[in-house]
Amino acid sequence: MNLYKNKKLLILGGKPIGSVDIVKYAKSLGCYVIVCDYLPKGQSPAKQFADACWDYSTADVDKIVERAKQEGVNAVFTGVHEFNIARCQEVCEKLNLPFYVDKTTMINASNKQSFKNIFRQFDIPLIPQYRINDKKTFPILLKPVDGSGAYGLKICYSEEGLKENLSKALAYSNKKEVLIEQYIENKEEITTVYIIKDGVPYLASVADRIVKHFDNAVIPLPIQYIWHSKYLDLWENTVDEKMKKSIQFMNLQNGMLFIQSIVKDNIIMPYDIGFRLSGTQEHVILESVCSYNPLKLLVDYALTGKFGDETLKEKINPHFDCATAQITFLVKPATISKFEGIEEVEKMPQVIRVIKNKQEGETIPYSALGTLNQVALRIFVKEQTAERLNELIDYIRNQIKIISKNNEDIVIK
Repeated sequence: MNLYKNKKLLILGGKPIGSVDIVKYAKSLGCYVIVCDYLPKGQSPAKQFADACWDYSTADVDKIVERAKQEGVNAVFTGVHEFNIARCQEVCEKLNLPFYVDKTTMINASNKQSFKNIFRQFDIPLIPQYRINDKKTFPILLKPVDGSGAYGLKICYSEEGLKENLSKALAYSNKKEVLIEQYIENKEEITTVYIIKDGVPYLASVADRIVKHFDNAVIPLPIQYIWHSKYLDLWENTVDEKMKKSIQFMNLQNGMLFIQSIVKDNIIMPYDIGFRLSGTQEHVILESVCSYNPLKLLVDYALTGKFGDETLKEKINPHFDCATAQITFLVKPATISKFEGIEEVEKMPQVIRVIKNKQEGETIPYSALGTLNQVALRIFVKEQTAERLNELIDYIRNQIKIISKNNEDIVIK
């Protein structure tokens, strides 16, 4: 008996990362899938795979709730977008439907000041932080306290630069608050994932986050992720137990937590977290290497109120038995005409998946500079050894071109 057949699943937002995967997975279970956003179908990728479309803004919570009651919606979920996650939580609360995080817990796990205060309680090293009137050692990094996607982040090299950029950072904060941190130079970055089941956190992966540096006005952006990280043992020996205690203190029950950190002189300092699926899309890697998928587990939770079975914790292991990477293609501001080389790359046995963040005809505006909106393509691969993985990455980078309407390859090398 198919417990999912004919259940109605409502997806808030058809464009955010993960939305298409959510629709396809739910339909494979036999669900009837509705996608809701204000975009026309041609601009909302998930709507193109859905059984039905609602043309409301995801901000129209009351309107969405009313129609969901009328049409007998059984579950509600969303992709990688913090605004939609907050709206989804509201909708589920009003409909008395399962959602993996409540409002209070969501604040602790998304507000940068809140989680830093918790990390301090458990003696987790953090980047030095300033108040606005403190004497500062420049450069410093301005960041919205509740922002994401690298929007509003600015590196400042003087008090004048701080004053100039403060309003720009505040514009990306719903709470109209910013953090001022020491900008640490000559460091490395890692991204860590925990899977939490019934309140118990398990270390799932640690990846080296390889970034590209632009001019001194914007932060560096990722160009690839390598699993597992050369700092995995350091994380396990110095941070893991403290982080697990922090997670339990935050009362996170079921889901995926990602943590971005810098590493300087063998000291790991977390600087951002998210209790949600991430734009890095680790679920692709974890399904291929470890045989579980956090995206599917969260959809299951929305449909049933259960997050995985008893075999899940046995599958979670950050020490992968292969070398794995996500190759990220950043592009210059332009209108995309075509992608070249994708079909050939997709046929390679080492390629797990190719995901286009942008589509032909889509324009990357100048306002995207220095943000994750410059990511046009992600390619997930695995190899037997780190050496062969590096050769594979170089080969794929040489094969892929993203051509603008001006016939220029706009991939940032």
